[in-house]
Amino acid sequence: MSWMIWAWSCLVLGAGCVRIDAPPPPPAASLTAPAGSVQVDVTCVLPADGPAVERGVLVARMYEYDPRRADSQAREIGRTTLPGVFHRPGEQTALRFTCAGQTAVRQAYYLTAVVYPEGAPAARSGLYRIDGFQPVLAAGNRETLRVTLLPVPDEGEPTN
Repeated sequence: MSWMIWAWSCLVLGAGCVRIDAPPPPPAASLTAPAGSVQVDVTCVLPADGPAVERGVLVARMYEYDPRRADSQAREIGRTTLPGVFHRPGEQTALRFTCAGQTAVRQAYYLTAVVYPEGAPAARSGLYRIDGFQPVLAAGNRETLRVTLLPVPDEGEPTN
């Protein structure tokens, strides 16, 4: 009987001293974009005082350029097309999307966004646009941006 008590004691004490070697848990997902990629999470707001959009298409383009070279040309590195845009005058409409691109060398970046009528010819100007170029990604590879698009001026005025 004493050998049973001794065996049970060893099992109980041994169970409390078990050590398991396991690999550390994987790191939590971060808010940084993967190496070589850049990403902007965009919210575009169509203002209440602009024209109506029945079946529009929002086209956002991300460009990179070398700010140290005056003669360098911007290169498109990402494009997002968001079909089915609907906007009613008197109300604000928010459009959320992500524009991402691949790049080999870190440079300067800007974003453009234009809302076109569905099926518009390539030479036609849009209905809404970002006023000028929107600089992005100055502090890292990922950014959140909220911007209000402006109505494109009437014929005879500068367009996008």
